[in-house]
Amino acid sequence: MKKIILALLLIVLPVTVFAAEAPAVTKLTVSNSKGTITYNGEIEDGSLAVMCKLYNSKDEEIDLYSTEVNENKFEGTFTVVKNDTYTVYCANYEGGNIKSETIKVDDIVNPKTGDLIELYCLVFAFCIAALILALMAPKYLKKRKGTKTTASVSKTSSTNKKTTSKKAPKKTTSKKTSKK
Repeated sequence: MKKIILALLLIVLPVTVFAAEAPAVTKLTVSNSKGTITYNGEIEDGSLAVMCKLYNSKDEEIDLYSTEVNENKFEGTFTVVKNDTYTVYCANYEGGNIKSETIKVDDIVNPKTGDLIELYCLVFAFCIAALILALMAPKYLKKRKGTKTTASVSKTSSTNKKTTSKKAPKKTTSKKTSKK
């Protein structure tokens, strides 16, 4: 049993002693242009990729990208939609030291509304009012049309009564003459 333990120790110890440290990110810069955070940097020899993560001011992870390393340099972009303070963390894809940079983003204009929010609200309210009127119009017209029809029928029938009704005999003072 002692021989097995000794053999395992001889196998494991050289690996931990000769394990090389992962290449570290040596330089990282970030910039912003209307919600596009651009990062670029340099890393020591021996790395094929860099993992970069983006965090907001509440320390919530927003996004992450694996970026290819070419001639010990890397670059990439993150897109954000809110004005806030963001931190970009980059490290060798296999681990190692982490490099970070923080940037404040305050030049984002809401791409959906911009400065025309009042106009959009007014158009929306007008469309809702038009929709309500369009839905209510058939009911209103039906009621109104029914009222006109009833009124015209009663007028017609009363007019017919007058023309078809018998006239009252006229009172005359003259005497009737009979034919001989």
